[in-house]
Amino acid sequence: MKARILRKNRTQGQIPGTLEAPKGAFPTTVRVMAYDTESLEEEAVRSLDQIDALRQKFPMIWVDVAGLADTALIEDLGKRFGLHRLALEDVLHIPQRAKAEEYEESFYLVVRMLEREEGQATLDQLSLFWGENFVITFQERLGDSFGPVRDRLRKGARRVKMVYPDYLAYALLDAVIDGFFPLLEQYGDNLDTLEETVLDDASAPVMRSLHLTKRELHTLRLCLWPMREAVAKLRPGTPFVREEMQVYLRDCHDHIVQILDIIENYRERMSALNDLYLSSISNRLNEVMKVLTIIATIFMPLSFIASLYGMNFDTSHAMNMPELRSPYGYPAVLAFMFLLAGGMLFYFWRKGWMSRLQKK
Repeated sequence: MKARILRKNRTQGQIPGTLEAPKGAFPTTVRVMAYDTESLEEEAVRSLDQIDALRQKFPMIWVDVAGLADTALIEDLGKRFGLHRLALEDVLHIPQRAKAEEYEESFYLVVRMLEREEGQATLDQLSLFWGENFVITFQERLGDSFGPVRDRLRKGARRVKMVYPDYLAYALLDAVIDGFFPLLEQYGDNLDTLEETVLDDASAPVMRSLHLTKRELHTLRLCLWPMREAVAKLRPGTPFVREEMQVYLRDCHDHIVQILDIIENYRERMSALNDLYLSSISNRLNEVMKVLTIIATIFMPLSFIASLYGMNFDTSHAMNMPELRSPYGYPAVLAFMFLLAGGMLFYFWRKGWMSRLQKK
């Protein structure tokens, strides 16, 4: 999973409110959905004058900006909707910590949104503005979690609540939060697989997978923990959040808390897996040392006997190894060595040491 946490694409010493495109920004595209309870128009915008015409025609408009390369367009859009320049600066200076800010003409919310790029999960910044009869979203690139929201808007029967900007903002935020649950399910399946793998084969690649997964979970936690604080600030009582939205926003907050609880649970499982991996490595080393110790113990008396009879004493004296003159001395010593090794193996087996090795 890719995510930017602390790095800021910002030139030092800039005047506050300076709009500078982030490095490697994607080309800017603008999509608009303008509607009321009876009709809807969906367009790809080539000129911002189209947006002005749609605002005069419909009571509600959603402007979705994907790609942050065109700072002139973003600045012009901010002027038309009265977006604060410092908020637009935060839109372009990515990544921002998740936060919620209230301005005179709009409410500003920054969260992290999960996207899929070539099968890999990416955490990008989503900036969300809403005010009187409008909602504006700024994404780093095309591709988002808003497909279900667009489908609901295209169905006329479900646009009754969507004519309120705070409800549309809630629906978009809820779609962003729900997008994390499939990823968490994937992490849960990966953890189950890693648990089985660690028990069967505690190897270096397994340890690498453990550390990568643990780092990704840590990244998710760093991104989602501030989101909980930001959503908690979306309380009724401001000009941009109606009293009816309290139950919906509380549901969003509960979902984020649930996601954080799952992440904490997974992190504890990762710590337990790491301990299990180290224990498996230690147990394997102990078994290897047992085998080597048994082999060394068996060969110690055999080495002593072989070295003793290899000293080649003078056989003229009766006390100097009479077996060296015996025609059966050599096979007798070999037989004794085999019997000694067999006896030691039998002793180890009776003590249970050999059976424990076989069970392993």
